[in-house]
Amino acid sequence: MIDEHFMELSFKVLDQDSKQCSQVTTGFLEQYDERFFAYYTCEDSVEAKKRVARWIQAPDLDYTWFSSPLLQVLWNQDVSNRGDQRFGKLVFRHESIFDMPEDFSTFEDSPEDVAPEDSNEETVDDEECISDDRPEFERRRARFEMGDRIGRIKPALSKLQENYSPLYALNALRLPSRMGHGGHDLYQDGQITNRTDSFEDHRNTVRYLYRIYKAILEFTERSAWHEIGSSQALRVGSKGVPLVVSFTEPLSEATFNRWVQMAFQKRNRFKLWGDPIRLGPTKVHVYGADRHLWQPINLELTSKGVVAILPQGTCGNTFHRLVTNIQHYVCPKIQAWVGSESFENVVRRWPPNAEESNED
Repeated sequence: MIDEHFMELSFKVLDQDSKQCSQVTTGFLEQYDERFFAYYTCEDSVEAKKRVARWIQAPDLDYTWFSSPLLQVLWNQDVSNRGDQRFGKLVFRHESIFDMPEDFSTFEDSPEDVAPEDSNEETVDDEECISDDRPEFERRRARFEMGDRIGRIKPALSKLQENYSPLYALNALRLPSRMGHGGHDLYQDGQITNRTDSFEDHRNTVRYLYRIYKAILEFTERSAWHEIGSSQALRVGSKGVPLVVSFTEPLSEATFNRWVQMAFQKRNRFKLWGDPIRLGPTKVHVYGADRHLWQPINLELTSKGVVAILPQGTCGNTFHRLVTNIQHYVCPKIQAWVGSESFENVVRRWPPNAEESNED
């Protein structure tokens, strides 16, 4: 332990040359408060992501979910104002992994039929991994990177988004350094990659983003819990504030069925558990639980959107995880509300002093 808030972490690591395990310092843990901490590491990104993913399996831990609306606000209110001559980078990613065109609906599921776990690093193109002896499942898949001077990106971005909805699924954003060249790549799961030569600059950026996320999360919870006292027991007979997500493009019946089939499997991207109850061809209800803290959640899924009833005390991360994964995997352009508050207004609630001194 370096001090009470900054700690060295060591684990047994297999040396690939000697094939022997030894205790190695893999990184450092900085604790900000009882809910948030950051893990700094120079480990290979693949190994680091595996390590963090194992930690996240514990029900009391979760990622920080920087949803597309939050990344968009970061771009609009911060990054786009850091200088027109600075270089920025935006990465858009939408994968309709539940798409099931009617022509393919009779094929059985296989490992190739399910998109691999996300990776925030550049990988071999998916088409190179498709076997030649089986049909390719045709689905919407958009992975687009825009790297240019900020002054060139600003006038083009909104026009591109209006014409191609997957560009609303903002997956990563580079924050140019305030101390020199380079920047810091922020991904939806809270991974922040240092593209500068300064750890001090990187640490300041991490703490800046922590302040923003903490403020937004607390505002989310206050907004939700404030309305519970006056909310009605919705059709499911359970008191709580709804997270309402409306799809701009309704799902086909085949795609909806596949979504319901896969969304509550033992290991799923939504981190939800439940047993869907059919109420119609494209409508189900789920009395379920959020695997993070195992808190109850009631869901109504339709081809046009989602209503999630979240009881008082539910971690606000649930709201942000649902919105993030819906835009990434189900529908890239959505409208969302937390109770009577639009989700876009929720993620605009930044602390006015977020960029002040990083010394506590």
